[in-house]
Amino acid sequence: MIILGLFLRPQLAFWVVLGIPVAFAGGVLLMPFFGITANIMSLFGYILVLGVVVDDAIVTGENVYSCMKTGMDPTEASIAGTKEVTVPVTFGAITTIVAFLPLLYFDGTWGDFAKQIPPVVGPVLLFSLVESKLILPSHLKHIRIRPQNNFFARFQTDIANALERFIEKIYQPSLNFAASQRYTVLALFLTMGLLMAGYCLGGRMGFQSFPSVDTTRLTAILSLPGDVPLEVTDRYIRRIVDAVDQLKTEFVDPGTGKALVQNVSLVSGASYPGKGYSPSQGFVQVEVIPPEGRSEPGPRNSVIANRWAEIIGPIPEARQFRVYSESTLEQGGQYNEEYLNLELRGPSSQEKAEVAEKIRDLLMDYEGINTAWANINFGADELEITLKPRAAELGLTQQLLARQVRQAFYGEQAQRVLQDVDDVRVMVRLPEDKRESLYTFERIKVRTPRGAEVPLTTVADVRFTVAPTFVERNDRAEIIRIGAQPLDETVDIVGISKELDPVIREFCNEVEGLSFQWMGYVAEAEESRQRTILGSLALIFVLYALLAIPFRSLVQPIFVLLALPFGVIGALLGHLIMGLTPSYLSIFGMLALAGVVVNDSLVLVDYTNQRRREGMSLHEAALAAGGKRFRPIMLTSATTFAGLLPLMLETSLQAQFLIPMAVSLGFGVVFATGITLYLIPCSLLVAEDCGKLLSGAKQWYFRPFQNNKGEVSSAV
Repeated sequence: MIILGLFLRPQLAFWVVLGIPVAFAGGVLLMPFFGITANIMSLFGYILVLGVVVDDAIVTGENVYSCMKTGMDPTEASIAGTKEVTVPVTFGAITTIVAFLPLLYFDGTWGDFAKQIPPVVGPVLLFSLVESKLILPSHLKHIRIRPQNNFFARFQTDIANALERFIEKIYQPSLNFAASQRYTVLALFLTMGLLMAGYCLGGRMGFQSFPSVDTTRLTAILSLPGDVPLEVTDRYIRRIVDAVDQLKTEFVDPGTGKALVQNVSLVSGASYPGKGYSPSQGFVQVEVIPPEGRSEPGPRNSVIANRWAEIIGPIPEARQFRVYSESTLEQGGQYNEEYLNLELRGPSSQEKAEVAEKIRDLLMDYEGINTAWANINFGADELEITLKPRAAELGLTQQLLARQVRQAFYGEQAQRVLQDVDDVRVMVRLPEDKRESLYTFERIKVRTPRGAEVPLTTVADVRFTVAPTFVERNDRAEIIRIGAQPLDETVDIVGISKELDPVIREFCNEVEGLSFQWMGYVAEAEESRQRTILGSLALIFVLYALLAIPFRSLVQPIFVLLALPFGVIGALLGHLIMGLTPSYLSIFGMLALAGVVVNDSLVLVDYTNQRRREGMSLHEAALAAGGKRFRPIMLTSATTFAGLLPLMLETSLQAQFLIPMAVSLGFGVVFATGITLYLIPCSLLVAEDCGKLLSGAKQWYFRPFQNNKGEVSSAV
């Protein structure tokens, strides 16, 4: 409201901004209809549309205000001003809604986030369109432009006049110069696009699946062979914890002097707190001061985690040992999106385990990989008891035998005793020294159904075997999960997977029945890339078709769409300015950007067409459109950027995942607006030049076939 109040009248700014809660109320009203709840992404949808939602009202209100300044009656000005921009405003809102629709068709983890946004943005923009066309004009007709003498009125008038002088003294002359040098201007814009394309294709920009966000935790997990006792596991866990003391001395906040590494929690005998008992597994988690709690940003969590792993050193006997920073949203699945993950499929065998080890070693030795692991189940020793033929003669079954052996070693509940608030179970079983001796199997007796007692060795064989402690399956195939953790978020794990694919395939071909399959981000990357390309092409086609309706032309929509690539350039420049690496959420912002950027071009070209219909030449109409539509275009872009600015500057953990999308939209709109104000008029004039050139070439071609009267002969 402050931005609008500085360049328009405060009363006008008030009624324009009042459309925001009205449109938001419409969006909230329809959320249950679309099955949307109030979550982090749906709320982000409201923040995202906050600056865009007033675009319709700004263009309408500014045009009504311009009509009032000419001395027109307020009621007539409200009607005439609204009608004049009805077409560009309506189709501008429709194109913006359409631009968000591709987000509904993305799969994967990022697709789950993006699907929450279009059902919020669409209804809000539709209600905004209704509000700007029916409700806003009825309010604006009560506004009276009268000279006021208070301080704010004078200040606001000075600001508005300064903008008018800027348009008259700076923008309009620069536009005239650009129009006279239009081919040079287009060449500069083309060069700008090629430079950014080269920068991105050269790998300097980088790309990652999710925005890399530091949380408050570093985690170390340890998995030793299944037959390792708890004492050995605990010794390794204590070694991991002791390394934290050195971390506390190395990583200190220079402003406060406090160690960045704080509390430590550990578990020996389980893979995670609350999980089932497993003596060969351990877990350590370290609390780190979040970025917003530090006097300066300091090192990233990935740097601290890599140093922690370096201090601990290798643990070669471990089946799996990882030290990592939890820097993404909780995935809720088996795979971390930042890691290189694959499944080795096939029947369990020693050869399969050896192949898994070879793949793990291959990943471990690869440049850019911090650590690699393979969940190989080497098995553990167990006692296997099988019945002899004599057992059947005595009426013993496998179930009856197993129950008696369990009663002897685990125990059978005899009764429950209540002691204060505790319910104590009384178990009857062999003494501890008997339960810890294998000789007990030679002496233990079992009872037959007839009541007779016979030695266990008479009716059963007892022998040691090696058996898997777990069997993991996916899609009915026995699998071994193999993964690798990159050094940091800049490592191209998709590129690594493409290089290693033939080598791993060769390993699998050495053993019959083995195959492998990439999982997680690598598996979804190619499909997501194809969906992005198809979605972008489909979006451009739909936008072109929608723009062809109001223009009644197949050529003019092309000029409007020229702003799209420069919006992408602005989005990428925004990532460079903010120090962000593009991610899929950034791409979602660029897709949404397409509809917003089109609005400014649509308003400019529509006004040019209006002046052409009044008899102006294209040159005069294009230059006049730039000056006349500068203020609404500037205000819509400024309010869009202002609406997204608080989110882009937010330091909370939740906002970090949403900032790339906001940066794409905010910076893309600002950059594309500056380009649009020069690119569109120059493009229209160049098209006119090309039309004249083609017309001249056509006349030159047909001249030899014309008679003295200028008519084309039948010989043609």
